[in-house]
Amino acid sequence: MHSYLRAIGFSEIKTRKLLESIYVSSLRSPNRKMITTTGIDTSLIQFEKDYGQNVGLTLLGEYDINGSLSIEHYFPYLKGDVFMEFENISVEKQTDKESYAGVCEDISLGMTLIFYVLNISDYAKSKWLNYSNRNLSRVKLSGLSTSGTILLGVMQDETSRLYDEKLKRRRNHLLAEAKNGNTEAIESLTLEEMDTYATLSGRIHYEDILSIVDTSFMPCGVECDHYMITAHILKVTEITNTYSKEVVYNLALKCNDIYLNVAINAKDLQGEPKEGRRFRGEIWLQGHIQI
Repeated sequence: MHSYLRAIGFSEIKTRKLLESIYVSSLRSPNRKMITTTGIDTSLIQFEKDYGQNVGLTLLGEYDINGSLSIEHYFPYLKGDVFMEFENISVEKQTDKESYAGVCEDISLGMTLIFYVLNISDYAKSKWLNYSNRNLSRVKLSGLSTSGTILLGVMQDETSRLYDEKLKRRRNHLLAEAKNGNTEAIESLTLEEMDTYATLSGRIHYEDILSIVDTSFMPCGVECDHYMITAHILKVTEITNTYSKEVVYNLALKCNDIYLNVAINAKDLQGEPKEGRRFRGEIWLQGHIQI
């Protein structure tokens, strides 16, 4: 069983037998069906069945010349709202099945983001047509979560916000220069990190860490596309799963200039999500690449 089925409203589906009816429903009446040639006598077929606005189940399989269909694997999805621009997005095939991981570097985070590619058939088609060597730079990021907490927002006046924006632009400029080998930029960044560490070490004695750290985005666990995030809530959309009738929250989030949507079952979320508050939880990062 896929561990993130509950994130889209299937918390009671815990056995293969219970999943069978959902499988059949997704195959018989998909919202989208994409067929892509991948060989002389085989095609890749991707079914997408929506069980709510922008959330659903994808089934991926192979269709051969004799009309035989074999389903290889499935996964739940949430589709994001906002396209993010990156300098370059590379895509790598996973070894055990027909699935792909997207890799992009974000300067503001100072780290490499790895996400699960949702539009597998689109990328497989680009490979077959030899378009996969084109520069990929736009992706809608999203995530599924099975455990999360709502935090209060950090109060910030307009002067502080503008000052933080100025510091962020300066840091991004230094990171870009350091990437090109500028030793002065590297030294400046090192000194800033030391000053930040000293400041945090002093404040942590009398302040809560979540009041000091406004947002965060860091790898979590052994899987490369799992992250622990703390992000600002920009919008909350309540979705009712059309099959199970369970309530799912679609949270539009902003974290260090990264915009993404996260789906979480109402049963798994502690606190009431509202605009201006923060979400903290572990997510499985997904992405829909513009091919």
